[in-house]
Amino acid sequence: VSILKACGSTKAIHKGKQIHDEIVRRGMLGENTVLGNALVDMYAKCGMLVKAEHVFMELPLHDVASWNVLISGYTECGQCYKALYIFERMQSESLLPDAITLVCILRACGSRGAIDRGKQIHGCWGFHEEDIVFGNALVDMYAKCGVLEKAEKVFQELLVRDVVSWNALITGHVEYGKGIDALNCFERMQHEGICPDVVTFICILKACGNMGATAKGKEIHDRIINIGSLGTNILLGNALINMYAELGMLEKSKQVLKELPGRDVVSWSALIAEYAQQGQGEEALNCFEEMQSEGLCPDIITLTSILKACSSIKAIEKGKQIHKDILNKGFLEKDIVLGNALVDFYAKSGMLAKAQDVLYEIPSRDVASWNSIIAGHAQQGQGHEALNC
Repeated sequence: VSILKACGSTKAIHKGKQIHDEIVRRGMLGENTVLGNALVDMYAKCGMLVKAEHVFMELPLHDVASWNVLISGYTECGQCYKALYIFERMQSESLLPDAITLVCILRACGSRGAIDRGKQIHGCWGFHEEDIVFGNALVDMYAKCGVLEKAEKVFQELLVRDVVSWNALITGHVEYGKGIDALNCFERMQHEGICPDVVTFICILKACGNMGATAKGKEIHDRIINIGSLGTNILLGNALINMYAELGMLEKSKQVLKELPGRDVVSWSALIAEYAQQGQGEEALNCFEEMQSEGLCPDIITLTSILKACSSIKAIEKGKQIHKDILNKGFLEKDIVLGNALVDFYAKSGMLAKAQDVLYEIPSRDVASWNSIIAGHAQQGQGHEALNC
């Protein structure tokens, strides 16, 4: 049981399979529900959910913990619809959910926007005001579904509120464009003596960027520096880069990036995207070169932004090189936005035959795909071709 837990936490799937084979060889699976649950959990944590469910079905006995492992696995991997389906199956076997089940299912409801199901769980099971874990899960579910008044109501009913409670509420306000409410929550939270954590700061920085709250954003930045959080968390550094980029302070954004002790592709992509958005194609390309010189491989977001930069400054050869990289990495089949960016690049560069070739090479086309090629023909004065498209 212990070694399976270790395999799951380190994603050591090959070792986990060896242990599974040993358990089967020794005929131990039918003897112990805890061992069976550990096997299901190991496969789920390694992302092999089909195998996890297969092992689950072979278990001679299922208890609440067995179902929880499977529900949690699907929720963690973002397959929330499947988590909800498994929950229905569990109830059909007349097993009552425990606190772990309900928290997982509320998370699944929030991620799926399944507000009716979430309300049903709230109504059926209620919660004790002192149960902070379940209360936080309810606040989070309502906030993620955009039912912010209900989230606030449940939040106010909690006898004890911790940083997780506040983060759930603040995140909801930020995600639904209510930056002022998020900042008010941030002030109330500190007034109650709760110290913000990394999650709080990331959310508030996003709110400042969305609202154009430059002074508040700088104040939060200074506070992060004073408490020494910036050197320990790359996500927080990326949030700062994003905030300054959204505020149009690109030099400050680049300065923050250079000062980070560790940078990843997300750090660079945020800056490159904003340079491209503001028509500063040369700066975007310079950042792209610097990023690659640090040994970082561009992802789909980086490549989409750099294609936009190439089209804005007519860097045709660079754009063609990016196209080759995209084909070599097999990205074109994975993302329609990247495919559209390629069509747009060739269309804006006046290479309409090439744009048309790419249009028919991408596995799926949407209205944006066609808009790029229609606009390209129209800009070249090719009215008949635009109408044909």
